[in-house]
Amino acid sequence: MVVEDDALIALDIVSLLEDMGHEVVAEASDARNALALAQGDRPDLALVDVRLARDSDGGVLAQTLYDQLGVRSLFLSGSITEDFRRNMAPINPVGFIDKPLTRRSLREALATVG
Repeated sequence: MVVEDDALIALDIVSLLEDMGHEVVAEASDARNALALAQGDRPDLALVDVRLARDSDGGVLAQTLYDQLGVRSLFLSGSITEDFRRNMAPINPVGFIDKPLTRRSLREALATVG
């Protein structure tokens, strides 16, 4: 699942994932839609931007996905702080990728998923 509010970046992420052989089961630009889609599609992993459309918070979304569905997140953002990393540690995130995202950084992060 890809949760990104910038349509061009989302398209790029989806394309990279599909080129690497992954299936993208859902895309959303805000937390509310992402949660609704995840409840139906049950993704294995969510790639989540920290700041989302409609003033929604990617960290709060990731916490909810983990608590309710057991879905782990890989965070994508240009503004990931050490405080954010510490706050997200209890939900066992796959990792954190600074934007701009590259094929290599995505491939390396996904390689850690067991």
